[in-house]
Amino acid sequence: MLVLLFLAIRLPLIFLGIPATSSELLHMLVGERMADGYAMYRDIYDTTAPLSAFVYWTIDVVAGRSYLSYRLVATFLLLFQAIMFNVALNRHQVYAGKGYIPALLYLLVGSLTFEFDMLTPLLIGNTFVILALPYIITISREGFENNRLFVGGFMVGLAALSYLPLALFLLVAAFGVVLFASNTFRSFLLMLCGFAFPYAVLFTYYLYTNTASHFVEMHLLQPWQFGINTLLPPSHLALALSLPAAILLLSLISTTSLPQRLVFQGKFQQLMTVWLLVSGLALITRQELSVGSFVVVLPPIAYFSEFLFTSRMKKWILNLMFFILLGGVLLIRYRQDLGLASIIKIDDSELLLPKGGASGAVKGSPVLVLGEDLSYYEHNQLATPYLNWRLSQRHFGHLDEYQAVYDLYQNFRQESPEYIVDLAGLMPQLKHKLPSVFDGYAPTQTAAVYKKVR
Repeated sequence: MLVLLFLAIRLPLIFLGIPATSSELLHMLVGERMADGYAMYRDIYDTTAPLSAFVYWTIDVVAGRSYLSYRLVATFLLLFQAIMFNVALNRHQVYAGKGYIPALLYLLVGSLTFEFDMLTPLLIGNTFVILALPYIITISREGFENNRLFVGGFMVGLAALSYLPLALFLLVAAFGVVLFASNTFRSFLLMLCGFAFPYAVLFTYYLYTNTASHFVEMHLLQPWQFGINTLLPPSHLALALSLPAAILLLSLISTTSLPQRLVFQGKFQQLMTVWLLVSGLALITRQELSVGSFVVVLPPIAYFSEFLFTSRMKKWILNLMFFILLGGVLLIRYRQDLGLASIIKIDDSELLLPKGGASGAVKGSPVLVLGEDLSYYEHNQLATPYLNWRLSQRHFGHLDEYQAVYDLYQNFRQESPEYIVDLAGLMPQLKHKLPSVFDGYAPTQTAAVYKKVR
């Protein structure tokens, strides 16, 4: 019934058709270019983490550019996360009894908006964080459970390889070691070795492929921004998150009146409190903040909600709160289809792919966009490594330096686009600095679009 309820809430909007989003197109371009044999970071300038890029490559090999495939995979991952999290809670008896309230709340809140239908690196990485939980809370004895601690660190390492700021969950793992392990320092070192192992393997690969410096620059150094740039107006973001925030607040209040419990259960509650704090810290490391960013907060909400919905409060009040949450999720999720967009105002247009671009004039061609408008790639392929315009400034932003111009020449000698969309107004300067490359492009009838003529 839990799975059927989740699918009944989630699938109709997916099949009705969610508008294309910029981030999804970006991920498709990464997967498509990798499937064409180009290496991440060396031939694709973007901050997408390696493991997430591998997932996008796999989907492109299997299904090509398919928004439906991406959203079905995201649906499966969210369902998998909820079930695995609930199984871990029941198996370790963190509550007085076993149930499925945490999974129910996880899936319900995780269906709040179409943003949770997007296959983001954060969603992929959150899967590994949840898989690490049973290993983090291992009550280890010297020499007996060492392998489990290593696997716990390894899972957090895979989470970081999916989305780097999830490395902050090493703090949760460290707290789990303090609470549950017998030899704290040695156990934490073992978990740290597990975390470092996938990075060591991947870094060795990048060393052999002469991509190590690009990997450090575009993966290890880029995501740490610590600035909050909301893609939704703050008031609209607060409206969308008001119901989950209310449930979390009431759940936290419910924990203050709990009867005496087992020592393990008390320690686990402390661990989930740290999890909640680290989730908040991970949110402010994102370059852009929206409703979908709060997928990292779903496990704490699911855990603490058990105390609210099994409290001594009158049953009709608890049922009323649940149906208010269910109704609120349905209204927010289907506000456009129900004609309630003017009443429930949540402006998510910044997430959507801009309409127009060069799609009317150019289709099915290798294209390079000198700017941030990805809509030009909607019906075209990316040519040259310059996907992320901010990272592309390492060359286009230093045209007065010989090395940058030489690197541009090398990249265009290997691969030249059929069209160049010059949103940054750089073509006159490029023609002057590299006439052998850019004099072969002539302006078309479409503004800022240049076509290769020789």
